[in-house]
Amino acid sequence: MDWRPRPGLRRSLSAVACAVAAALTLACDADEPTAPSSVTGLDAAYAQARAEPNLKSLVVARNGAVVRAEYFNGGGPDTPEYIWSVTKSVLALTVGAALDAGCLASPDQTLGDLLGPSLVTDPAKEGITLRHLLTMSSGIDFPEASFYATGPSLYQAWIRSPDQVAFVMDRAMTSQPGQRFEYGSGTIHLASVALTRACGTSASAFAQDHVLAPIGIGARSWEADRQGHTNGGAGLSLTPTDMQAIGAMVLDGGRYRGRQVVPAGWVQAMTRGQIATPAGSALPAYGYGWWVGQTRAGDALQLANGWGGQFIFVVPARGIVVTTAASTSTVSGQGAMDQWQRVFQIVYSQVLTMF
Repeated sequence: MDWRPRPGLRRSLSAVACAVAAALTLACDADEPTAPSSVTGLDAAYAQARAEPNLKSLVVARNGAVVRAEYFNGGGPDTPEYIWSVTKSVLALTVGAALDAGCLASPDQTLGDLLGPSLVTDPAKEGITLRHLLTMSSGIDFPEASFYATGPSLYQAWIRSPDQVAFVMDRAMTSQPGQRFEYGSGTIHLASVALTRACGTSASAFAQDHVLAPIGIGARSWEADRQGHTNGGAGLSLTPTDMQAIGAMVLDGGRYRGRQVVPAGWVQAMTRGQIATPAGSALPAYGYGWWVGQTRAGDALQLANGWGGQFIFVVPARGIVVTTAASTSTVSGQGAMDQWQRVFQIVYSQVLTMF
């Protein structure tokens, strides 16, 4: 199966990686070896982390062993946190598992085929593919990021609408599919709906059976829309230990403790730059539900990124997985964006430079 980027989607990556959000947490597991905390330069990063009033965890692992893990403000290794858009990265892994299982045939299946005429009433949207949805290049007008600081949030308008699928499908097309990146939770949600139609079960149930349970993650809360479709853009809650497991699986090319959970070819395509992102974006490229860029040392960086400071950083060349989780219950708008930036910089500018 060809999961490589289509001509015109691949863009060269910038050497500069800015800030991004996504809360993820990496935690010690009693059954896992713990590496000695010999990297003294981490002290400054953890001091800053402790000063963040909403940060719940910061866990650093290298080559499968925890280097350092601390929890703050009521957080803990097995305390579920709402991970916001890290959900998108889990959805992308789930689509890979569905392709492997055969209920999805190709990332180039179209909405016309997957959703049918009852949901796809605009001919301009019939040719949108799973690949377009996962790379945020559907062409549907859903400029979510531009509303974060100013509000009212387009995400909130979408999530509160009586029919989340119709809300997206009724919006105009602003470009041809595959031409332009525009970050939108509503558009990637359509991939969840498509998976449900194709596989005969919800995206959350499919993920539990084929992705989460195989890496030791138990049943977790995952919101659904008003029609019962698993929210593909956000809504999943995971513990720091869960996030560690996801990062470790991605680091090992879809394998976890010797078992191939998600096809290696899919993970490679998912974490490779499929489309360039606009100036000022979290990182300079986007794969399938994962942000893609470089560390300051020039190593490839793969990122699951959530609102307010939920992150899974994966640096394959160094064997590094770093996760964070943060609460957003007391911040909104610009405050959440600022918190996102600070947490990102603790990891990107301090933790990752120690290895």
